[in-house]
Amino acid sequence: MKTFKYTTTFLFLVIFGLHGCKQSSPFPGYKPPAIGNTNHVDIVMDSVLAKGMVGDSVLEYFTSPFPVMPAPEPFFDLRFLTMTDIEYDAYKKELKTLIFVANLTDTASLVTKMVKKDLGSEKWNKALTDSTFFMTFAKDKWAKGQLLIYIFAKGPQKLADVMSVVFPTAAVRINKHDEPSLEASVYGVKGKDSPLTELVQKKYALKMDVPPGFVKALEEDNFLWLRFDDKKSIQNMVIQKFAYTDVSQFSKDNMIKLRDEYGKKYVKTNSEDAYMQTNPIDLPVYEYEVNHHGMVGKEIRGIWETVNDFMGGPFFSYLLLNKATNELIFIDVFILAPGEDKRDMMQRLDYVVKKATF
Repeated sequence: MKTFKYTTTFLFLVIFGLHGCKQSSPFPGYKPPAIGNTNHVDIVMDSVLAKGMVGDSVLEYFTSPFPVMPAPEPFFDLRFLTMTDIEYDAYKKELKTLIFVANLTDTASLVTKMVKKDLGSEKWNKALTDSTFFMTFAKDKWAKGQLLIYIFAKGPQKLADVMSVVFPTAAVRINKHDEPSLEASVYGVKGKDSPLTELVQKKYALKMDVPPGFVKALEEDNFLWLRFDDKKSIQNMVIQKFAYTDVSQFSKDNMIKLRDEYGKKYVKTNSEDAYMQTNPIDLPVYEYEVNHHGMVGKEIRGIWETVNDFMGGPFFSYLLLNKATNELIFIDVFILAPGEDKRDMMQRLDYVVKKATF
C-alpha cells in the first residue's frame, strides 16, 4: 500500500509540475503556436469600457454585417476579455488575434499599463501628443503566429469615435493574418484537385488551384461548372470567357446580365420552369475593384434566388482581364446552404479565386 501511495503522489506532482510549465516554460525563449479560429477576435479591455459606449462602438464595427449574406452574419466573431482573464489563464495568452483597447487617461487601468509598456516611451509619448495616432500592431508577444492590435485614445468618447477610422485597416490586417489557417481550411492535407486545376488552366489560361472535393458538374465549349456537395451545402463555381471590347463590360449591370444568362440556361431545380436569377431588390448588389496577384477587374456581391421556386443564397462574381489574350474571364461562385451560416463558405471560395493568376 505504501508503494502505491508514494507512486500516486509522485505522478500527481509530475502532472502538476507539467501543467505549471504553461506559466514558465523550461525552455527559455520558447513560444507555443497561437490558437484560434479564422475570423475570431478577442477584445481585451476594462469592463467599464466594455459595458459603455466604447464596447458598443467595437461591436458596431467589428461585428458589422459581412457583405453580402441573405441573413446578417458578423464580419468577425468577437469575445470580450479583461486583463485579469489574460493574466490568470495562460492559454488565453496563446490566442491568435488579440485587440487591446486602452483609455490613455486611465493610468490605473491594467490594459493601459500593458499598452504603455508594449508601446515603449517614444510611441507612448506620440500617442499622448499626436491626435492622429491611435493604433499600432505587434506580433508573437506570447505565442508564435499571434497578432496583437493596440487601439488607444484619450477618454471613452474619443476611443469610441476612433473605431470607425481604425476598423478598415484592422480588418485588412486580421484577414491577412488569417490567410494561413484559411488556406488550410480550403485545401487541407489533400491539397488541390490536380485534374480539375489542369482543366481550368488549359481551358482558360487560369492558374487556379481547385480545392479537393469539387467535381465537374457540366462542361461545354465556353462553360465550366464545378460543384462541391456535402450534407450542409452545395458550393458552386462557374467559369466562362469573353472577348474584351471596352471598359463598359465591367459595369455592374453587365456582370449581372452575364450571370443571369447562364443561370437561366443551366441552373435549374426540380420545380417546373425554375431557374437561378440575381435578386438586386431585397439586398443591394455591391461592387469592388479587383487587384490581386496581377489580376485586375471587377467583383460584385449579392443574393441569388430561383424564379418559380424558393431557393436562394449569396454569390460573388468576378470579371478579370487577361491582357495577354485580350479576354475576360468570368467566374461566379455561389452556394445553397439552407439554415447554415454562409460567411466562411463564401470566404473560402473567394480565397480560391483571389489566389489565382493568369
